[in-house]
Amino acid sequence: MSEIYDVVIVGAGPSGSTTAYYLAKEGFNVLLVDKFNFPRDKTCGDGLTPRALHILDEMGILDKVNQVGHRLDKLELISPKGHRAIALFPKKENMCDYVLVVPRLILDNIILERALASGANFQTPVRVTGIEQEKNTVLVTGEQRAKAITFRARMVIYATGANTKLLLNTGLLKKMPQMVLAARAYYDGITSTIDTVQCRLDNVPLPGYGWVFPVSDTSANVGIGLFRGGLASRWMPKTAHSAFDTFIQSSPLQKLLDGATQASPIKGFPIRVDFARSPSFGERTMIIGEAAGLVNPVTGEGIDYGMESGKMAAEHLTHMFAIGDFSLKQLTAFDKLLRKRYQQLFVLCDRLRLLYLNPFLVNQVVRAVSRSEELMNLFMNIAIENQNVYQGFAPSTIVKVIFEGMPGR
Repeated sequence: MSEIYDVVIVGAGPSGSTTAYYLAKEGFNVLLVDKFNFPRDKTCGDGLTPRALHILDEMGILDKVNQVGHRLDKLELISPKGHRAIALFPKKENMCDYVLVVPRLILDNIILERALASGANFQTPVRVTGIEQEKNTVLVTGEQRAKAITFRARMVIYATGANTKLLLNTGLLKKMPQMVLAARAYYDGITSTIDTVQCRLDNVPLPGYGWVFPVSDTSANVGIGLFRGGLASRWMPKTAHSAFDTFIQSSPLQKLLDGATQASPIKGFPIRVDFARSPSFGERTMIIGEAAGLVNPVTGEGIDYGMESGKMAAEHLTHMFAIGDFSLKQLTAFDKLLRKRYQQLFVLCDRLRLLYLNPFLVNQVVRAVSRSEELMNLFMNIAIENQNVYQGFAPSTIVKVIFEGMPGR
């Protein structure tokens, strides 16, 4: 009889590997599978918020990540007309007051190695093609080096990122969710001083955003994200690549990157931001991180959500194993934990994103944020998702605060 794992985790990115770490250190028999050999590149903005750094610290690997990351303590928001709002990352109890930019080629491997050192198992390259419910287990089927392979587990976790194929095939997702389209490239030889995490709304089609995240003093991850849904689909470029080209050729970016060379191909990638409407569980299955749509709809940040939801899944699974209950009732309780933690933020961000449709309004909002400490603190806490700030406020109340702080009111 084949081995029965306690948990099989599909996907060894930050979400999956974090979950594996927390489960393995509690003594569970955990198997991580991924379709790629590691280390592998992952197209992303590479930013790690204070919340992500907090989890890395808990895992005992923050010092190692600090050694390979580029540290920044300020965020800069740039409006369509070039208005700038700059602020320090706030200092919160037990949290870092800075961000790190770390290429995913390096970061994901560090987190995976920590999970393996804690006792998790890992098989790759494994392409999972099916997940079927049995009486008391789950059968995972797939291919490894052109050969059929199967695993059995008491629970399965989807940590498959933006790739929806498996979720659609197993019926957990009923239809393809609307996604953000993004593209990024690395640039080397930068001579300009970039000492902030730049979130740019200039020379990008709205609602959308651009970013310049320094990877070192002379290199940066530069990218763009597009929201093509609703009315915006009428004027949005069909591809993120074309919008990226326009962004890079703009005067501000040409000045910023003067003398620099493109050090990587332009890579496009989808981003799921649909947590407010997305499932997080099924029969003997959990869905975490971007696979559950857990990426901030305003900033595009998802590593912190992935690691946090992975830890939450591990803690809830520990409880489920302790009481021997793998029922839908217990899995619904996990969903409720996620909704309590994130639902209000995602509803708020979905509504705030509508402001992006109006360039005049966006210019006014950024000017207001640059002049008001209260608005800047609100923006910063939404950007890094400090739940204590927005909990208890209706989205309409927060939008009203923004409007009341705008110039001329």
